[in-house]
Amino acid sequence: MFIKPFKIKSNILVTGSEKKRLRQRVMAQFNRPDEETGTAPSPLAELFGNRAKVCTVKLITYHEEPVTVYTSDKRPIFFELNGKLLPTVYTLWSCPDLVPAFTTHATVLPKLANGADLMIPGVVKKGTNLASWGRHQKDDVVAVNLTSNRAAVGVGLLAHSSSDLYMCGGHGVCVRMMHVFGDKLWGMEPSVCQQVPLHGSVVSVPTESDFPPLGSEKPKPVEEAVKQVTKALENAALTAQEEESTSDGDASDDEPQEPAEAEKPPNPDDLIKGALLNALKLHGKKIALPLLTSTFYPQYVQPEIPDGIEMKKSSYKKVGTFFKRMAEEGLLEIKEEKKGIEKVTALNLEHPAVLSFYPYKAQKASADGQDAPGGTASSGASNPLLLTQMTAMYAVSERTAKLFGCFNVALGKTLDQTQVRNYMRDYVGRNKLINPSTKLVTLDDTLREICGCSPVQEEPEVLVGLADLTETVLNCMTSTFEMRSQKGAVTKGGKRAIIHLTTATRSGNKKVTLISNLADYGINVNDFAKAVKLGAAASTTMTEVPGSKGEQLMVQGNHIKFVFELLTTTYQVPKACITGLEFAKEQKKKKKK
Repeated sequence: MFIKPFKIKSNILVTGSEKKRLRQRVMAQFNRPDEETGTAPSPLAELFGNRAKVCTVKLITYHEEPVTVYTSDKRPIFFELNGKLLPTVYTLWSCPDLVPAFTTHATVLPKLANGADLMIPGVVKKGTNLASWGRHQKDDVVAVNLTSNRAAVGVGLLAHSSSDLYMCGGHGVCVRMMHVFGDKLWGMEPSVCQQVPLHGSVVSVPTESDFPPLGSEKPKPVEEAVKQVTKALENAALTAQEEESTSDGDASDDEPQEPAEAEKPPNPDDLIKGALLNALKLHGKKIALPLLTSTFYPQYVQPEIPDGIEMKKSSYKKVGTFFKRMAEEGLLEIKEEKKGIEKVTALNLEHPAVLSFYPYKAQKASADGQDAPGGTASSGASNPLLLTQMTAMYAVSERTAKLFGCFNVALGKTLDQTQVRNYMRDYVGRNKLINPSTKLVTLDDTLREICGCSPVQEEPEVLVGLADLTETVLNCMTSTFEMRSQKGAVTKGGKRAIIHLTTATRSGNKKVTLISNLADYGINVNDFAKAVKLGAAASTTMTEVPGSKGEQLMVQGNHIKFVFELLTTTYQVPKACITGLEFAKEQKKKKKK
């Protein structure tokens, strides 16, 4: 219902009496007793508290349907449909038991976000009898959550009663979706947008202990049985919706584990030396020697050191001492030309420590809000100025807490797939777990615990491919989703898209500014047009360009300079990706008195 943009007709602050009537209506519809004075208010009642600013918003949907939305402190909390109030996901995150919930798989959420209804094969039930469908009537308000997270990701109306759902034979629509996480109602006010909180899993993924080996068969390093069961569940859920959909392995494993022993903090000496080895492995052949140690260290070694690790906290204390130790180990050669001036004259790329080291790519925090190794993903990674897209995220579970604790990533913190893969490469590289001959990973105690393998005493060596190992770690993490900004578009040729600014003359010899390819950078063109209209005090219109996919923004007058500054500062588009600044209107020089 709110997948496509809507128009807001009015936004009016309600009076105290109207707020009280709305609160009573909500309490009555959802069978909640209204608290008496002096008792602690429930989370639902707090939405209508004395200090809460409740507004009535009248809007028109993309399909020209009038809808009334009620907001509390700018956040949408309820919307009205045919005289019935439906809670938003924000309300259900505060009051998770407000309406019954139907559970589906994490891979189904992107389909719902594209406008699909929840089909009966996609519902995960506890049991196969009539009672597993509950006791609900047609058009009852229900929530939709995921096997990996109890927090609601959607709200809808039941397409059939419980008895009819049971008699449908596993086919047809279960929930007609009205509101989904990430839609336009969720992002109605960008300043208060909230990501899906983690409320614990609904269905635990089977573990290897549920599939004991028969006879003398050794347990497999990767949980094949778990992956097969998970894939079968997901395939059954998605086949009825789209035949081409594929399953990448579902959700989470939040089954209680025994508390792990406290992990020792990483040794700064090993991390700094590992940074040098990583630099030699990645850039060793390209480094032009001789090179001053004062240049070599900040240019090649320091960028590879994880955040929070400092030279003064190590046993080296100083950079000069560090290079002397490395020279003693034979990793490089240094020469003192003058007192206090040393140069790196040779690098030993054939050293055993270099040959056995598995390189990793260090990624410092970037402008788009994604963190580097050593940090965690921000829950507010979405820039409200830009268009957003749903991104699969993975939260650190108890089973993987010991692994990610080495990087100061706490339990419950979320990471995307790229960050998890980088951490895995970093971990196996630092601990020298890559077998030089087979290029496979030798599992240590931490990885054995995650993969469900036997202790080292029973099985001295277990080799696993890094890709399979990473997939197992992802399956053991809690699956969730986040709305992230779309930035940095790339064309088919691998080059970055260019925003073209130019001027033209229209009827009446009037100058106009033309702006192309804004959508390639995920810029919300409508919001951008409003910013230009407000800042440049000029009217704007959208025009179609023959032979081009996107639309072109036309601004009355020559406002090249203003648009250029807006793009580079507010939207953080690199200057090199914008052309046409030469068409800017020249500033008139003030006459000297």
